[in-house]
Amino acid sequence: MVLAIAFVLAGCMKYDEGPLMSLYSKGMRVSGRWYFQNVQYGSKDSTSAYTYQQLEFSYIKEMDGGVVIWNHNLRATSADDYPLQGGIWKFIADRDSLQMVLYKNLMRTDSIVYLWKIKRLAYTEFWLERIVKDTTTQKWALIKYAF
Repeated sequence: MVLAIAFVLAGCMKYDEGPLMSLYSKGMRVSGRWYFQNVQYGSKDSTSAYTYQQLEFSYIKEMDGGVVIWNHNLRATSADDYPLQGGIWKFIADRDSLQMVLYKNLMRTDSIVYLWKIKRLAYTEFWLERIVKDTTTQKWALIKYAF
């Protein structure tokens, strides 16, 4: 009986890397301030380029997504530094993927669209993966501090 339950639960797992179950909704798990723990671009480790960056997601239930702010330079020391980029995000494809639309200017006339496959969505771990230029895989391992 235990083996049958384990088999059924394993087949119901939403994300490739888990978690199997969570007390938090998907929106609550995405919400928060995320730091780049590991970044891979193809076979290249690009983590050092993201050291002073963070993503902050807010969740709005009616949107099945929300607002995202990408702080590119946590150490910005002047107004000339380009630290922030903002936009919206939403779950797509049966909530196992995520779309981010980031705007390049305040007029929202120029944007970049990122489509990510969610590999893991735990309360303090968020792993995303996407294909860039048809063949290269980009991976983000994000971490949220729960304090």
